[in-house]
Amino acid sequence: MRVLVTGATGFIGSEVARQLAAAGLRPRVMVRRPNRASLLDGLDVEAVHGDLTVPDTLPEVVDGCDAIIHLGGRAVFEPAHRLEPTFVAGTRALADAAENAGVRRFVFGSSLLVHAPSVTAITADTPPAPVIDYGRVKLRMERELAARPGLSVASIRLPHVYGAGDQLFANVRRGVLVVPGRSAPPFSHLHVHDAARVLIAAAQGDWEGARGIGDHDPAGWDRFLGELTRLLPRLVVVRLPAPLALAGTSLMRLFRSRLETPDIFTPDTVRAWNMALWVEPSLLWDELGLAPEVPDFRVGLRRSLDDAVDHVWRHPVHDRRRV
Repeated sequence: MRVLVTGATGFIGSEVARQLAAAGLRPRVMVRRPNRASLLDGLDVEAVHGDLTVPDTLPEVVDGCDAIIHLGGRAVFEPAHRLEPTFVAGTRALADAAENAGVRRFVFGSSLLVHAPSVTAITADTPPAPVIDYGRVKLRMERELAARPGLSVASIRLPHVYGAGDQLFANVRRGVLVVPGRSAPPFSHLHVHDAARVLIAAAQGDWEGARGIGDHDPAGWDRFLGELTRLLPRLVVVRLPAPLALAGTSLMRLFRSRLETPDIFTPDTVRAWNMALWVEPSLLWDELGLAPEVPDFRVGLRRSLDDAVDHVWRHPVHDRRRV
């Protein structure tokens, strides 16, 4: 089975590529900036150049593939007009190329943020109702992909995915972590190892639909960070009041509005951090025939710290090299 992975040099995509390569499937990985292909050094992958914003590059990328795991895009909580070139136009172009090439299976890396905050667990019957643009754009593409008769689509609504290579751990390694407020409401998490397993299982299976997923313990951020500081007593966690963080990121947004570089710290980042957003813990696992290998954040944080001992990764937002 030949699987194409877009966003393969990103945090989740690189783990998907690693697991596929470890299984002997030699995935095809789409790379926009050639120098980032070095992040996949040592993996048995077929790297090809492609750009979601340049549709003419995509037919050759998808040719001969059986399935696509689509993780490419501007993965930051910015306004819709900044997200649309990759998430909307780019996903449409990729789906067009896939249908024309006869690729049947399409797995879309969506987000739990297609849902509104909720004091109760999200289930299979919970209707989506996004409150930030990132969720709105993801939901728009979920629906467009589902309406394509030539594709068998599984949209996986990922929660907070974490691991040694994510932005949170990049700050942990510096010894200071700044967070936008206290947050006790439940929030679903998933270690990157299990996120990749879920996406691969969806690509290899025949389940269709759109569904959220999380581990067995949807811990609020206070519990999550409390366990992290227990494991790392020297870590300094600075909790900005949420209103101050919202005002500060709104001001930053005004100053940065003319810049094209992605921005991690935005007003919607603050809003997402302070949401109650969690899925019923068994949701989707049984349908994919899986169980989490990292059952909760306690196990996941210990595993992430072990992985961080020798892990080197640079978030694409902070990788200023352009070729």
